Amino acid sequence: MNITKSMKAMAVVTTLCTVMAFSGIYSVNASGYDLAFDSPRHHQKGGEHRMKRMIKALALSEQQQVQIKEIRTEAKTQYESLRDSMKQFREEAKVLIQAETFDEQAFIALQEAYQPSFEQAGLAKAKTKHAIFNILTTEQQNKWSEIMAKRKAKFDKN
Repeated sequence: MNITKSMKAMAVVTTLCTVMAFSGIYSVNASGYDLAFDSPRHHQKGGEHRMKRMIKALALSEQQQVQIKEIRTEAKTQYESLRDSMKQFREEAKVLIQAETFDEQAFIALQEAYQPSFEQAGLAKAKTKHAIFNILTTEQQNKWSEIMAKRKAKFDKN
């Protein structure tokens, strides 16, 4: 009985990690990637809107803007290479989830099969954030940290 509970717990944790990984990848692929300001798209493309907000909030110089756009373009090409793999995983997971009975072992095996892709996506995202953060001046980094702390506090309330 304890083994089934631990397997169920492992399946739940694995599923949550997968959902979190895909939500980040999906937002990257859907709207271009940017370090910050995940907000509704409004009437502009999401990446453009977030970039404008970032420029305004951090008072980015022209040189910083160009560097960040280059980083985002490079990141987008990396994510495009993973897009097919992630799409295939979602389709296979959907089949398992919509089955009459849920096969935990099949889902765990599916997760394990796609783990290298998840790791690549997470690494690419972290590298992109790191590169953008290091373009900022110390003052901008501090301001950025404040903005993210406020955003986290707001999100945690909900």
